[in-house]
Amino acid sequence: MSSDQDAAKLVGTWHLKEWHSRKNGEFYAYPMGEDGKGQLTYSSTGRMAGFLMRADFGNEPARSHTNAKKSLAYSGNWHIDGENVCHDVDIATIPEWIGTTLIRKMVWQGEDLLLKTDPQTGPDGNEYQNQLLWEKLTEGKIHD
Repeated sequence: MSSDQDAAKLVGTWHLKEWHSRKNGEFYAYPMGEDGKGQLTYSSTGRMAGFLMRADFGNEPARSHTNAKKSLAYSGNWHIDGENVCHDVDIATIPEWIGTTLIRKMVWQGEDLLLKTDPQTGPDGNEYQNQLLWEKLTEGKIHD
């Protein structure tokens, strides 16, 4: 698939089906729980926004302080570079992401989209990677 075809296919709103992390190439954990929730939107004007949260996030006390283990969000411009979608972050709940480019490898699984982070070595010397599987929302399809 060409970059133009990938870009056209990306535009729209996506629902998180699954998010898991891998440690040294093997399943490691569900960062927001097995039932984590998320939405990812790509506009045709080159803007994107993503939001991820634990399914039980609504049970947090009012005005509570939260951290990225419970919910996270970011937005910015997006573009395709080969097999990657690049998110140029200008707004984020994780301060160190602001002003950076988050690169996600795109793997099409039928109509679903698997986004993979680049593997990163943690302080413990192990290699970690996140994999997020998304389903495109279509008219008449509503998710909780």
